[in-house]
Amino acid sequence: MNSFTFTIEGQPATKKNHGIIARGHAAVLPSTNYKKYAESFRQQMLYKITPSRYQHFETGVQVTAHYYLQNRAHYPDLVGLMQATADIISDEYVTINHKRVLAQRWILSDDRIIKSWDGTKIAGIDKARPRVEITITKLDTDVATEMDPQIIRVLEGKDNGRG
Repeated sequence: MNSFTFTIEGQPATKKNHGIIARGHAAVLPSTNYKKYAESFRQQMLYKITPSRYQHFETGVQVTAHYYLQNRAHYPDLVGLMQATADIISDEYVTINHKRVLAQRWILSDDRIIKSWDGTKIAGIDKARPRVEITITKLDTDVATEMDPQIIRVLEGKDNGRG
């Protein structure tokens, strides 16, 4: 099994989506705290571990994340932290002419390849150094036992231009 471990500094944040009315249309947008956290997280991935040094996973993985919070104020739920982490470390796409195009390659091709969050927890309070410590482990995956059609296409070499 291949594993990749890294630490991202900063107070972990959930998306905490908020419904708003913008230009007469209802929209759901991530919180300001999440946007700042996601930007800092990705900047750290680019400058601390750089894309040339981190692995890119396209088939099943286990993610283990240990979250260290600055304090107990606005204590987050673990599922929200996991969702935020999964979204941040997954490839970003944009739509151009009704076609999905890879905008930025990150660590996971898609958050749906996460098959396990075993061991993930809010590990403690660290006022001086809030952070998340993440280990991503590639799982043994084969066409005969895989259930996800997207992963099966990758395993069969039929990636359909997903980047």
